Amino acid sequence: MTAVSFDPAVFDTPEYWRDPYPHLKVLRDHFPLYHDEMHGLWYITRYDDVCNAFKDNVHYSSKNLERSMALVFGTTMMQFDGEEHTKRRNIVAPEFSGRRMDPLIPIIEKNTQDLVDRITAQAAERLAQGFADKGEVELIDAFSSRLPVMVIIDMLGLPQKDHDLFHEWYPAMMAGLTGTPEQRTYGIECNQQFHAYIDRLVDERSVNPGEDLISKLCTAEVDGARMSKEDIKAFSSLLLVAGGETTDKAIGNMWVHMMENPDQFAEVKRDPELFDRVFTETMRITPPAGSQQRDVIEPVELYGQTIPVGAEAHFSIFGANHDERVFDHPDEFDIFRDDLYFGRELRSGYFEGGQAGHLGFGLGKHFCVGYQLARSEAVMGSKALLQAMGNPRVKPGGAAHIQVAGPMNEQPKLELEFDVV
Repeated sequence: MTAVSFDPAVFDTPEYWRDPYPHLKVLRDHFPLYHDEMHGLWYITRYDDVCNAFKDNVHYSSKNLERSMALVFGTTMMQFDGEEHTKRRNIVAPEFSGRRMDPLIPIIEKNTQDLVDRITAQAAERLAQGFADKGEVELIDAFSSRLPVMVIIDMLGLPQKDHDLFHEWYPAMMAGLTGTPEQRTYGIECNQQFHAYIDRLVDERSVNPGEDLISKLCTAEVDGARMSKEDIKAFSSLLLVAGGETTDKAIGNMWVHMMENPDQFAEVKRDPELFDRVFTETMRITPPAGSQQRDVIEPVELYGQTIPVGAEAHFSIFGANHDERVFDHPDEFDIFRDDLYFGRELRSGYFEGGQAGHLGFGLGKHFCVGYQLARSEAVMGSKALLQAMGNPRVKPGGAAHIQVAGPMNEQPKLELEFDVV
């Protein structure tokens, strides 16, 4: 039998970032703990192992983010462990869950309708002028990349007139995390400009708070702990970038999957409530973030190997969400699969009854605080689009790219045409 080998140089190729899943299957099947000496990482790719690693605060630390995220955003709660993380999260997290989400629903509805109206108005104008007999839209630029930023701007109480400025900053800041040295430099510059923009607002709202999120963070206190000015600015950066990027990719990928699976899209057209399941399956099969990394602070024993203290572990969300040990036919998009939990996400991985949840929001204490907001934006936005666009389909010869997070992904596009209704 021929021995199976794996070349980590593939991680630096466009081929990998276009379709990482076959390569990660090799790791899952033959090297479930893989030491990538070229990049200095230990890859963990099976679902159960990734779940356990996410929830393990004894052997792993998120201090590694000080070497990446902190350089671009400043110090956020994600870089802290233990009490420092808990006190910051306890201030922020309640604003994104439960009844406190209620005031955000009208914000999502308004911004969704504004974008949809713009799309349909442009289509109607072209139709009236005889330039086209159908509507056309590039959905990423016109909708999915704009909705989450507009919602976050309103949440923070920032003026919508500066939307184009924020829309320029957030992808540059995101690219600064994983891109070239030039992209990192520009990402840092954009974050500094964003911090300068909201610096005065933090001062003003500390004295005269309103109902916006910045005001709430300025005045919130849990067990005597409050966020510093730098904490608030860094969290605002994180919210703009992580919240914008996650929801942008989720909405775009949801619609690409619908275009590629017309039978399932037909079911969604009959019952738009199924967009909730579309979101969940999209977060499984094409999660916006493909991995998280952690510093190893205690030796980890796994599959007869030891990850030493000081090493960096790579938790592969891409790999875990495609694990055949958990999901039947994991590379197939299926909103009716019975091996995936389709309810609201929890931090645990597995749910009562043994169903597995997707890992697109992480797990454990660093589970994404904005998970409920992302789902609401994606589902509500998609329902509104479906209602406004008659028979949406990919434009003949048009692009329909799944967005895969990474330094070499293509410029995302989803070129649709639709009947004006």
